[in-house]
Formats: sequence, structure tokens, C-alpha cells
Amino acid sequence: MSRRQCISPAIVIALLASLGLTPSASAANCKAGFVPRAAAGADTVCVTPASKARVAAENARAPLLWLSGPFGLKTCALGFVWREAFIGDLICVTPLIRTAVRLENDTAADRQQ
Repeated sequence: MSRRQCISPAIVIALLASLGLTPSASAANCKAGFVPRAAAGADTVCVTPASKARVAAENARAPLLWLSGPFGLKTCALGFVWREAFIGDLICVTPLIRTAVRLENDTAADRQQ
């Protein structure tokens, strides 16, 4: 009979924080007109609803733009770059979109209550 081990939520939160994966905002503290981006589970940068919808579409089409190449199995097709909304974000987007995402990250504090 195996014994299940439980990990304290405080330990999980501390581990996520040490990896830089803590949410920067939540739905409850985005200013009016902004919503959590949700590029991945822990991504709660406040963005416009249009940006959130764009991110969902980018996530859905991701496999179509990945190739096996010099950067591994998720090398982007020609003309695309990794989005980099967070560390490890390997969704392929145009360079213009990546610049917009960086701006969202840089101004995230301005969109929190």
C-alpha cells in the first residue's frame, strides 16, 4: 500500500515564486477594461480583451508554426519568433506581436488596481 504525500500550498507558492512564476495580477485587481492575459496558467498580466483573444488564437495555432530545427522541436517557422510572454513561452508570433507582448509586460503595473 503506497502512502500519498501532500505538499503544503505554502511550499508550492514559494517554489513558484522562486521560479518567477507568481501571478502579477488577478482578475480581481485588473483595472476596468483589462483582463488577465492567460498566455499560460500562471500568466495574469492585465491586458485588453482583444489582446487576450489574440493570445488564445496564438496558443491554438501554435503547433502549425513549430518546426524541428536548430532550437529543437519548437523552432519557429521562417518569419516568426517566440512570444516570450513569460520564461519558457515558446508560442510563435510575428516580431511585431512579440514587441507588443514585451510592452504589456513592461507596463503591467499600470493596469493593476
